[in-house]
Amino acid sequence: MFRGRYKLYLPYLKGSRTLLAFSLLAAVVFAAANAFGLPFLMGKVLPAVFGDEAARSAPLLSWPDALGGAPLLFLPKGYELLFAVAFLPAVMLVRGLGEFFSTYLLNLAGLRVIEAVRRDVFAKLQQLHLGFFGRLSIGDLLSRLIADANSVRLVLVDVSNDLIVQPLTLAFALGYVVWVCLSHDGGYWFLACLLVVPAAVLLVRSVAVRIQRRTRQGMESASDLNSIAVENLQSAREVRAYGLQEREAQRFNQASQEGLRIQGKLVRYEKALSPLVELTAAAGIAAAIGFGASNGFTLPELLSLIVAFYFAYGPIKRLGNVASRLSMAAPGLTRLEEIILAPAEVADLDDARPLARVRGDLEMRDVTFRYGADPVLVDVTLKIPAGQSVALVGPSGAGKSTFVNLVPRFFDPQQGVISIDGQDLRAVRQSDLRANIALVSQEPVLFNESILENIRLGRPDATDAEVREAARQAGALEFIEAQPEGFLTKVGERGGRLSGGQRQRVSIARAFLKDAPVLILDEATSALDTDTERSIQQSLALLMKGRTTLIVAHRFSTIRDVDRVLVFDSGRIVADGTREAVYASSDLFRRLWDNQSKGPA
Repeated sequence: MFRGRYKLYLPYLKGSRTLLAFSLLAAVVFAAANAFGLPFLMGKVLPAVFGDEAARSAPLLSWPDALGGAPLLFLPKGYELLFAVAFLPAVMLVRGLGEFFSTYLLNLAGLRVIEAVRRDVFAKLQQLHLGFFGRLSIGDLLSRLIADANSVRLVLVDVSNDLIVQPLTLAFALGYVVWVCLSHDGGYWFLACLLVVPAAVLLVRSVAVRIQRRTRQGMESASDLNSIAVENLQSAREVRAYGLQEREAQRFNQASQEGLRIQGKLVRYEKALSPLVELTAAAGIAAAIGFGASNGFTLPELLSLIVAFYFAYGPIKRLGNVASRLSMAAPGLTRLEEIILAPAEVADLDDARPLARVRGDLEMRDVTFRYGADPVLVDVTLKIPAGQSVALVGPSGAGKSTFVNLVPRFFDPQQGVISIDGQDLRAVRQSDLRANIALVSQEPVLFNESILENIRLGRPDATDAEVREAARQAGALEFIEAQPEGFLTKVGERGGRLSGGQRQRVSIARAFLKDAPVLILDEATSALDTDTERSIQQSLALLMKGRTTLIVAHRFSTIRDVDRVLVFDSGRIVADGTREAVYASSDLFRRLWDNQSKGPA
């Protein structure tokens, strides 16, 4: 089984092999004490102790007549009652120790497996290109990372343990039944009752198919519910501003009720499995009692055989649960595999070259890029000399952001070549390429750490003095020192404890600290008020000096002093030159510029 569907996850067991080995050894001890000890006590030990002298001196265990019938075990003379009294506590002690160590070590191994799976899935998410995150919601990814990782533990640890323990328990129980029946005339008829076992297995398989289908639906419903909750919690201000509380509550309730409906059906199938198997077992035991009574079995023998039968059908129920749990785990494994096996569409070549600090000469030759079948950039060809500041303007959806996303290789074009200092971006290491590029975006992302650490992300080995100088250049030093803990102040989730302008200045300080030769400003001030924008522009002007700068701008006040303007329309560059030249030659740019500088009139 594991070499096929679950081969991908077997490496996660390597770090827990010792724990699993001891766990399975303890499980074997538990299975033997559970399935053999109690039937032997009821069928052999107690009848001998409470029987006559001949019964006490008779062997408790003998080889079957077909194997010679030689005795194996007798009651200890003079200590018959003590042996009987001590036998049950001894069996329970061995059984309890086996169960404890089996479950404890198994769960410890399971925790290690979950930790390893989550670590690898999270690491894989760091490698996937940005387009992958556009296809799946944050809530769905969180569900896969946190909840679906349990599916691997379920399959590799819990289920694999049952696949060892339960067959062993079944073997010990059936072994006892076969042993007694082969030692008794007419025992073959009693053994015929074991034919009920295949019927129970077929019943289990039938129910497992339905469980798997409902589990897949339940996981999809849980992801939808998770996505709605994450989306709502991230948009708390907009929900209240537009009075959407009732609408959001209704959306959540509908998704929750759909999940409840699916879970209800799943529980129905799960809980029906055990009674169905027990009913099948009861039919087998009833038939066995009838055959045993008509073929001369004594009451103690029948009682011990019935107990052994009970312990034989217990594993069948557990194995039935294994089938249902495998069915429940399968959709989670499939969802995890969509991440684990997702191709790294932007990956380093095996022979990718290192890239030192570049001058910043950028070139695109016949570059075409599309999302799916829709082209976003078409046949783009241009050169940008090192140190030149270039504004990218045009209507929304014209291809500006896609253009700048290609430079750090967030995506690769389907056609054409992009080079930096004459080197094809595909031929150099991504880490080296991105070390030469600084990014300041419209919504600066700050982590829930100190201001110091958020700035130091630009260069992790920077000293505190260098971080302080970067903050001064970005115009952030004054507000940072006014914070209760200065540079050690925690900024909160996504920088929520700072204002928009303060977050942007921290982001600019990060870019100053990185000191990269290529700078991308992706609508860096569009979310700020006019006064804040004007003050931050001074910091950006200082940051841009001597760097190749690409500026994506909808607010044209940010591009008055650039060296060059590229006008985008429908994925093509329709105008290229100085601001004055483009204003004179491009109707589109002139209209966009006049709309902002003169107003709609």
